[in-house]
Amino acid sequence: MMKASHTDARLSKINDISFKALAAPVVPRSFPVERRDILARRALLHRICGEFDEMPGTALTLAQASRLFGLSSDVCDRILKGLVNDGRLWRTADGRFRRRLVAA
Repeated sequence: MMKASHTDARLSKINDISFKALAAPVVPRSFPVERRDILARRALLHRICGEFDEMPGTALTLAQASRLFGLSSDVCDRILKGLVNDGRLWRTADGRFRRRLVAA
């Protein structure tokens, strides 16, 4: 015959615990969590476009733009290329970024 140990008494108490339902259902995420600050990104894009709009003759290299806007060169490159793809800027043959001229 086996003696009941101290742990057996604890196990029986665990089985007696009643669990409460969660307040909100757990739904698995099917999309990635946005890590970027959307408002900060919009403010940065507004600032960059504003610099080019205020000085239409501005033609910046990637290194100059990176220093002006306080961004790493890879981040600045992605942003400026995105603005080129959107038609806000164009890239000259020597690699400088300029404001796209709008015909009046």
